[in-house]
Amino acid sequence: MKGQKPEDARLTIEYDLFSLPTAQHKAGLAGLLLMIETLKERKKAPIPVVEQLSATGARIAFTRDSLQTVFDDLYDSAKVEQESKTKWKGQEPKAVREKEILVDEKTKFEKRFVYDAVQPKGAFLQRLYPDGDGLYVKLWRDMLWSTLRGIPATRNVYEERAEGKPCTMAGDLWTSLNKSAALRKKGQSRTESISSAIFIGAEDANAEKVPFRGAVEHNLLLHFWTIVSLISVPRMVSLERSADKALRIKRDDCGYVITIPEPSNLLDFCLDVREFLCKLETNVAGFRPKSALIELHEEGGLEYLYHFARNKIDKMEEISLSLCAVELFHLQRQGNRIRQLAENRILPSKHMLRDYENLRKAAANPYFKSLCIRNLLDGRRWYEDAGRITQHNPMPLFVFCIGRTPREIRFFGDDARKKFTTIEYNLNIAQQGGIMGEKEQDDKLTLRVYRLIQTYVNHRTEEKSSRKFKDFRDNKDEKNRIIYPQEYREAREKVCTNAFLAMRGRRDQDFIEYFTGTICSVPQYLSEGDYVAVAGALMNDWEKVKTLSMLALSAHSYLSQPE
Repeated sequence: MKGQKPEDARLTIEYDLFSLPTAQHKAGLAGLLLMIETLKERKKAPIPVVEQLSATGARIAFTRDSLQTVFDDLYDSAKVEQESKTKWKGQEPKAVREKEILVDEKTKFEKRFVYDAVQPKGAFLQRLYPDGDGLYVKLWRDMLWSTLRGIPATRNVYEERAEGKPCTMAGDLWTSLNKSAALRKKGQSRTESISSAIFIGAEDANAEKVPFRGAVEHNLLLHFWTIVSLISVPRMVSLERSADKALRIKRDDCGYVITIPEPSNLLDFCLDVREFLCKLETNVAGFRPKSALIELHEEGGLEYLYHFARNKIDKMEEISLSLCAVELFHLQRQGNRIRQLAENRILPSKHMLRDYENLRKAAANPYFKSLCIRNLLDGRRWYEDAGRITQHNPMPLFVFCIGRTPREIRFFGDDARKKFTTIEYNLNIAQQGGIMGEKEQDDKLTLRVYRLIQTYVNHRTEEKSSRKFKDFRDNKDEKNRIIYPQEYREAREKVCTNAFLAMRGRRDQDFIEYFTGTICSVPQYLSEGDYVAVAGALMNDWEKVKTLSMLALSAHSYLSQPE
């Protein structure tokens, strides 16, 4: 318009959801729309105007000042005091303090060097998360400084805002957007390089020396995808053996998993994602949200889908989500480099989400949970590949051994027993309804093997301990738990240990002969049809029977413990 000032000029950008190149761009469009919404709620002005919003796209009008408002808020930060045990390279501390700490029940004083550190504010996220400026925002800040902005040079935009200056990036972007708009009128396009700080996997050029560039309008969106993403912390489990030969579990954080949604219906997604974020669980584990702590990087994607869909799973026969997939990236800072350890894409399905919901409630042992999650994502039965886990890890992780099994985590056999119990319950319902498909037939074999192992363990335990279960089963504590005699516990541990090790080292005919000659050597109470089914499984798929038997031994090795 003639006479219009440059800062008052209006630039309208129209986005088509399905023309955007990646999930990060699509999530960025949703994040930008949510950002504008929170700015409006916080009475910030001027702000971009969403002229049109539909399932498949949006039209957004910007001015120079409204773009400045968005970027000033997005990268807003402040200086906060931070204590360090060591001096920071190239910086003088503003103060040195003595801090009182407790070491071996003795009070000591240690030096702490105090610095002013730049901290992103994330005011827009505080409007979305249920705990405001709490642990979810802290997790976001930690992730930024460890991965996306792990290189100090990428933090300049935050340092600029911490000094109270306007974000210069907004002015540069406004110039680029106007140049791009002018070129579009001529049938041309403008591209610019993409930073790895806003696009995971970006680099100056790939191995073929092809530069990494994108359309300016698309690059704008890449600043906002973190708003609708979810951050998780995978924990690596390692084993340590103490002087008394007991196993100890050590868990270390292993970077961050960032789960990025790919919206399929922009209008519905913006409503759904806000509801999902504000209803995130606020349970705490240490200084992290409990639900953010995961065993596998794939679990980060399942957690996103679980929270996103949990209000819909029970209401609808077929899940109709406003996103078509989630992409997850496992990033970790290693020295001066930010490494991408894994990348995955998960498509949601009703079956997978229901199974994960049940697994999430019941499983707590990291080995058992990891086994089930991998099988769930690969479309396999829950027990498959258990043989490899039991083969390559110490036996006390799977057979409860007094004084040797780690107590820092829930026992593997406890989760296994719950799984067998759930299978029995579901199978009874299926039989009553007359539904007996392939899965139900497999569950029947699973329970047959479980019962055979149970009978064997109970019989041999009574023989070795000379104590009958019926003689003490009514002797219970105040929590209604059976008080097992010590000799009965020790005998059960011996029986399960011997059987577990004997099975683990046997294959093919050797295992079949052991199973029939040892497990079936005690009186078993199965119908003729059940015996025929187990015999057929031994001949046709002995590895399945071996896997189920070892899992059943783990489940039956544990007896409730007094406090």
